[in-house]
Amino acid sequence: MRRELLVEKIGEKFGPAFTKADIEKLIDAFLDTIFEVLIKNKRVELRRFGTFELRRRPGRTARAPKSGKEYTLPDRYVPFFRPSKIFKSEINKRTKAE
Repeated sequence: MRRELLVEKIGEKFGPAFTKADIEKLIDAFLDTIFEVLIKNKRVELRRFGTFELRRRPGRTARAPKSGKEYTLPDRYVPFFRPSKIFKSEINKRTKAE
């Protein structure tokens, strides 16, 4: 689902109470807040949904496939999402195996 469709779906649920611009600002503020908390290396826990956190990946040596030249990749952090048990069970209940 793209951002525009998300804004549209939320707009359908709240009707004329919020404009699309208001909903976009809300989504931006929500995502910016998650981003800022993760930068401080803290977890974001949303009950019944899941947890966002950063995980450290150690540096390593990599090799370019074409030239065979070796590179040293530095340590880095990657975002990680862990869905809650409730989230996983709801997904499994609502999706049918085809």
